[in-house]
Amino acid sequence: MDSFEKKGGRLRPIGQMRDFRGVLEDCCLNDLGFVGRWFTWERGRFASTNIRERLDRGVASLSWMNTFPGYRLEHLTHSFSYHCPLLLDTLGG
Repeated sequence: MDSFEKKGGRLRPIGQMRDFRGVLEDCCLNDLGFVGRWFTWERGRFASTNIRERLDRGVASLSWMNTFPGYRLEHLTHSFSYHCPLLLDTLGG
């Protein structure tokens, strides 16, 4: 959604990021935030080729957020995939 959510590789197209933010706004969806690592996707083992970015995210309506006020979205560590699993805890435990 924002250029600061990517480190390494080519820059994200500004128009695509703007359009994505617009869709979320049109649908009245809010980013749930997260705990854990800031990125959800990583590729490249060496510092010179490593790319990390927050591709995956949780979004919800204000109604959902009010229904589950103790929610917590966690970025877990990846092992077999480039993507980090996301764990959504609706109980806030």
